[in-house]
Formats: sequence, structure tokens, C-alpha cells
Amino acid sequence: MTTASGGDPNPDPANARTFDHRHASLDGIPASCTEALKSGDFVFHYAHRSHGFQIIVGAESIEAKTPTYAFETEYCDVPQQEGAFLMWDGMIDTDLIPGEQYWATEDGIDDVRTILGGHPEIRYSMWAWSSEISEQTEEDVQRYLDVLDALGQEFPEVTFIYMTGPGDEEYNGVNRAERNQQIRDFCREHGKILYDFEDLDVHADGERHTITVDGVQIPMQHPRYDVETSGNAEYEHTHTTQGACENKAMAFWRMMAELEGCAQ
Repeated sequence: MTTASGGDPNPDPANARTFDHRHASLDGIPASCTEALKSGDFVFHYAHRSHGFQIIVGAESIEAKTPTYAFETEYCDVPQQEGAFLMWDGMIDTDLIPGEQYWATEDGIDDVRTILGGHPEIRYSMWAWSSEISEQTEEDVQRYLDVLDALGQEFPEVTFIYMTGPGDEEYNGVNRAERNQQIRDFCREHGKILYDFEDLDVHADGERHTITVDGVQIPMQHPRYDVETSGNAEYEHTHTTQGACENKAMAFWRMMAELEGCAQ
């Protein structure tokens, strides 16, 4: 199986930027920046399964509390609402996207090309891992990295945002942690933009939560966000709590503010 052709022959590590638990706050986003992000000047393309939905429902929860942070998604299309951050949710005809429909097959890669080629208003594209990150080999994850790198060269006007996978399962936990670190290392070395989903899962109340699996200490979802912990309710079928979803969304808003150059 081939990847998308190309790839950056001269990556610059100085361009690397990581967004994680340190960015899970709306502080430092002035009103003028929020308005700029809602101006309709660009669309964010986002493909995901259930874990990735946390960003969307978290943004909707924030909007319900603070309407200034208006956020609109559209199923497999460009939203038409004015005065909101605009997100294309899904691919061509479905909104729950495994890797095979974005980066892991030639058909998926071609669908990305079709969407981006037909919609120049899309300025960003991102695909979210779900629980399958735990079962990926080093070669699988390298393909993900290579495909996004090549697509970034093919569509230089689009910023491809890389993601780590969730940190909420002990199953194959050591491999999951290693694969997520593989993604971080690549992004740092190749100057990529990273939304660090796992890091957001494992931090709460100033603490980074870890467990020991097979004699190895690995990051693990903080108990504050664990729906199996007494008193924690699952929020909107996202495998986590409302607070975790809102943290993910705040980090997303902060990321966009910084990438668009309007954060303080």
C-alpha cells in the first residue's frame, strides 16, 4: 500500500507547536479574537469517532453557558450559520470516521483530497484517534504520520493538525503510550502542530495521573474524568465527563486563537 506522495524534505523543528492541558483555558482569548474566529473566514474540517466527539460536545456545552463562544458543525458539509466558529464534521457521507476513511487507505486519502480540493475555505484538517490507538503498530502510526505529512505538502494552504489518542484504557496500555509518544516525537522533530488528546485526558487539578501496567508506568486518564468512578456520569456518549469534554474544547479554542495569531 502506498502513501500520499511527497512529504516535507526539509522539516523545521522550530515550527512545532503542541496544545495540551496547559491550554485548557479560555483566558487570554480577547473578545476581538473570538469574533475573528467566528467571522466565517475559514472552515475547520474534523473527522473522528466517539472519543473525538468530546471536542464538539464540549464546545456546545461551553456555548450553552457562554454564547460568545458560538460553535456550529454541519454533517459532512460547510455550516451556513453566521457568527459562529464553523466546523465540517465528518467526511463525504458519514461523520464517524475510522482511519480507513481518512488516512489508512488510498480511498480515504482520495476522499480527503476531494473535500479539500472542492472547498478552498477549509483552512485546517484534523482526524482523531479513538480506542484503536492501543492496537496500532509502530508501522501503522508511521503511516498515519507520513500520510498527513504528504497531504500537508500537497495542500500547503491547509494546516493538518496531528493528534495523540485517548488515554482512558488499560488494555494494551503500554503500546498505547508508546504510540502516542511516537506521534509527539514526530511532531516535535518535523515541526508539526499537535493537539495532545492523551495529555488532556491524564491531567486534572494540577496532577498528571499514571498507573503501572506490565511493570511500566504509563499515563492514564485522571480519575476525575473516569466515568466508572463513583459519582462521575458519562457525558453524551463520549466515554468521559462533561468537565473533560469542556477541557478538550477550551484547549481547542485556545489552539485556534494561537494558530490564527490573535491570542494574548
